[in-house]
Amino acid sequence: MEKHQMKQLYQDIDVPKAELKNVIHSAAVRAGKEGAVRRRWGRKVINGLAVAAALFILYLSSGLFMPSVNTAMGNIPVAGQIYRVFQDKAGSALFKSNLVTKLNEKAESRGITVTVKSVYYDSGQLVYNFTVDNLKSDEEDIPFEVDYKDSRNILSLDYDSQGMKKMKDGRYAGQVRLFTDGAKMKDGDKLPLVITKIKDIPGNWRFTLPIKKQKSVSLEGTKAVNVNGLYRFFDIRAENGTTGSALLYSVDFQNAAENDAISIDEATDDAGNHYEMTLAAIELGNRKNLPGGGKRIRGQTQFSKPIDPKAKTLFITGDIKTESEPGEIVPLKTKLPVSYETKHHHVGITIKKIKQQGRRVIVDYQFSGIDVSKTDEDQLMNIGESIGLGNTKKMKTWPSLNEYEKGYYLKGNKAKVTNLKTGEMESVFELDDSSDKEYSLRDFSFDSYALYVNRTFMNTLAGDGKITFSVPVRPADGK
Repeated sequence: MEKHQMKQLYQDIDVPKAELKNVIHSAAVRAGKEGAVRRRWGRKVINGLAVAAALFILYLSSGLFMPSVNTAMGNIPVAGQIYRVFQDKAGSALFKSNLVTKLNEKAESRGITVTVKSVYYDSGQLVYNFTVDNLKSDEEDIPFEVDYKDSRNILSLDYDSQGMKKMKDGRYAGQVRLFTDGAKMKDGDKLPLVITKIKDIPGNWRFTLPIKKQKSVSLEGTKAVNVNGLYRFFDIRAENGTTGSALLYSVDFQNAAENDAISIDEATDDAGNHYEMTLAAIELGNRKNLPGGGKRIRGQTQFSKPIDPKAKTLFITGDIKTESEPGEIVPLKTKLPVSYETKHHHVGITIKKIKQQGRRVIVDYQFSGIDVSKTDEDQLMNIGESIGLGNTKKMKTWPSLNEYEKGYYLKGNKAKVTNLKTGEMESVFELDDSSDKEYSLRDFSFDSYALYVNRTFMNTLAGDGKITFSVPVRPADGK
């Protein structure tokens, strides 16, 4: 094979480069080479194996590629399948074991035909593969949009899966990946699903697709766990798949925390096994209202390997991604001093003085309810800079402060710490923007403008947001 032909062969393999390492490795092993590829999903890891894979790719284009490896690559089962394009470990393993359910469901719209070719379920993931015919495009990657009916409120779309790739025969291949709770699904259930747009072409590619489950090993928690007095974890379940596992859990958020976001990032068990997340903070379906106030979610974390079925206790580490609270609009003519605090941790702010000097507004204030021995100057400055200044009436009409109108809101300020031990601060708002006049405040006056205090940001002064707890587990069948 000529050098340019070998290089083109590599370029024509429509798989992510990180995944290509697995294909190359398999071929090398079958050609008599030793080695292993280890991938830590969700993190950028540079190690000797990654360098070796990069050198191997360079070797492909050097014209010295071994014929034995070339032959082995051609014999890899996924080469002629959609998995050649979307090289996920679980799908490939299930395909090789004939555990992928083949389908031939077709829908035509706007002269374009979509054919759903297969479905598999594995550790909390329901995956449909499809091909697209009669789509004329030279692009290698094309987006699509999909909608589905979630009558049981247990589905969450993986938005990263909403992309199609061009195959060598000119067709496009795609995947729809949904996160779900396998315990609440039945084999043979139906999922109404519609692709609403391919590239920039709106359409109606509508399907009613079967749900196919594989038998899996599951562990269930035997007790509920309360964390920080704000979160109650219960119905905890670990479900093992072909190459990974899913940790499923329900959380009741108390009133003050009903808009919070939680991520379970890792776990260990009583045998010393460590489970690292590949994807976290997945919420299945919509949040439910609790009768006495607050919200309930069904959450999921994907782990990089199956959980030991003999485990008796899981030790879970997570993170409170957002402790959300409504902000406070403080008119500049408010009688001072005035104080506010967060509901989560009772972090307080007292605004002591507001004055104008020309085209500047200077605000003196003090944080309270924080451990100043563990709070550094940068933390305080970051929170101080989150205070905004805007037109009082307009701030009340905007959907969020991220959608403010130019000329009527200053999103930040120049904050400095005046006394670290007591949490005292000063913020200076420059009413004129020297780099872009459109952002300079219009018609400013003390009567019509107010400060915006971000309580959500203030909660970060209470600590690092880490949560840890343990839960006894047993086989889900009760044995």
